[in-house]
Amino acid sequence: MQTPSDSSDFHAPHPPSIWRKLGGGSLSVSLIVHAVLLGVGVAWVFQVIPATPTPEFSTGGGPSGPQGVRSQMEQRKSARKVDLNSRIVMQGFGEIVLPKMEPGEAMTNIGGMGNSLEPGIGKLGPGGNGPGGPGNGPVGAPGLNKIEIPMWGSPDPNANSLVGTFYDTKLDSHGKDTGMTADKLREVIQDFTTRGWNERTLESKYYKAPKTLYQTKLYIPEMSADAAPSAFGCGPEIKASRWIVLYRGQVSAPQSGKFRFVGAGDDVLVVRFNNQNVFDHGFTQGTTGLYVPGKVDFLAGRREDKDLARQVRGGVTKTPVTFYQYETTRNWNQNIGGLAVGPEFEVSAGRSYPIEILVSEVPGGLFGASLLIEKAGTDYPKAAGGAPVLPLFRLDSSVPAATRADNAPPYDPAGPVWKVTGQSVRPGI
Repeated sequence: MQTPSDSSDFHAPHPPSIWRKLGGGSLSVSLIVHAVLLGVGVAWVFQVIPATPTPEFSTGGGPSGPQGVRSQMEQRKSARKVDLNSRIVMQGFGEIVLPKMEPGEAMTNIGGMGNSLEPGIGKLGPGGNGPGGPGNGPVGAPGLNKIEIPMWGSPDPNANSLVGTFYDTKLDSHGKDTGMTADKLREVIQDFTTRGWNERTLESKYYKAPKTLYQTKLYIPEMSADAAPSAFGCGPEIKASRWIVLYRGQVSAPQSGKFRFVGAGDDVLVVRFNNQNVFDHGFTQGTTGLYVPGKVDFLAGRREDKDLARQVRGGVTKTPVTFYQYETTRNWNQNIGGLAVGPEFEVSAGRSYPIEILVSEVPGGLFGASLLIEKAGTDYPKAAGGAPVLPLFRLDSSVPAATRADNAPPYDPAGPVWKVTGQSVRPGI
């Protein structure tokens, strides 16, 4: 009798392998293949989606001193561009064109949407101005409302207004590049405003816009500097920097007395009245070339500086300067002290006086300017911070609408209206 141990033809079964113990088989092979394919797919997706770049921060270096501060501030100002190519149209006020907001700015900057407008599109009232008539309280407090269009002036030559002309100093009168720089422009403006306001020097040297505009008031809240060349009929080749706008006319006061202009410009606002410079305040003083940011304490008389004293000696604004600050002029408050108060000048009611107003944009980016007027001995309503709420210097009964834009000072809508008595004779022409 044979036993299993004695038979040479009998083979004991092999013990199961580790692979079999782990459940290896066709199902496992299939799962492994799918896992590999899934891993390849995930790796491919992460290669296609780029990593978000890490922002770089500067902790030192770079320019220092007044020139460095000026350069950095002008670069930040120039970088705050507003794209006027994409449009949003508001219904109900004519065709009001609003700029496209950059991603992330739509909510934070919605208050300024109504202000970076392209002038000349639609009208809100006679001559393109806002609704007329006096109001019962100050205008300009925060609130998203319609805004005056056009802010650079009306194309209507019959308007009771100052005549406005646009010059691009980057191009000569034949359209060739002048190589104009920001510092050189400051010298050009200083020379122009301290040597008789001879407009022939601008016409003979620089590009003159094809369109003339007619201005009844200067109230331009913070907006894109691109709007100025566009309003004056210039093409896209005229970039929004290093330009000058000059308004001229003959005016008469509604009443006799002593007055002074109050205002600010980003970058330049200079006024000549009765052949005398009577106002000059902005990021740059036009009559001295002084770059104002960082020098407000000196101008206000809070610190002494002999070098700055020599620079401003021949200018309009004498130290110490009085500044008015408002809740709606935060940028001006922080950088140039607010709105400056100019020296007094005396007028007689009914008498005709020549007036010239110069505004200019230096680095590009954003622009704003407002000109109000204060009569000596008048009791004006006060803003929250105590500064008087003054009337605009205006030549018609219309008033701009309130806006939430920065650098839009409140004003008294019931203020007096000056009259245009003729066009001023342009010196040198």
